[in-house]
Amino acid sequence: MAVTMNSVLLGDPGIRSGSAAVHAALGNYPELFSVFYRSQYEYVLRICRRYLWRHEDAEDAAAEVFLKLHALDTEANPIQSRSWLSKVTGRHCIDKLRKAKVESNRCVEGVECDSLPENLDGSPFSRLLRREDQENVRQALRRLPREYRILLVLHYYRQLTYAEMAVALGKQMPAVKTGVFRAKRLLRDKLLAAATS
Repeated sequence: MAVTMNSVLLGDPGIRSGSAAVHAALGNYPELFSVFYRSQYEYVLRICRRYLWRHEDAEDAAAEVFLKLHALDTEANPIQSRSWLSKVTGRHCIDKLRKAKVESNRCVEGVECDSLPENLDGSPFSRLLRREDQENVRQALRRLPREYRILLVLHYYRQLTYAEMAVALGKQMPAVKTGVFRAKRLLRDKLLAAATS
């Protein structure tokens, strides 16, 4: 045999890109391709793991790469080098990621709006819990100092912007922003204290 096992395993730099001898060796001796598979599988798997999060997906992609290589191994496209192998592997993983993205987009687009329930508020129990939460917020809001209470009511219930609030209250906008921030923090503290007691 003109080509040694080591040279077929891409370890010999003397093998040039497009070498017909490599193709002939792999074509005439299928066991060499299995040796090539065993020797390069971990390398291909490491590349696949860089692209794909799940270990199972990386293993599937590595096996698919070798299936492609076996199908691609012709006179026109011989197995060339390790850098070529990493390029083929990377491109295959990118194709898999693109297909997965297209599939997920197709699933989202395929959702029928008619099949969604009319009322998205949830169960009666969740509505009851939401009402209780709102009542707790109202009670905590009532216990805030008047200045903070006014700021939160204007901003969240009346939905005024900071600029509108500054004009309405005759204050500078930075003072209004700071006041809203402090009022929210105080309200959060009161709600947490009420929840733990």
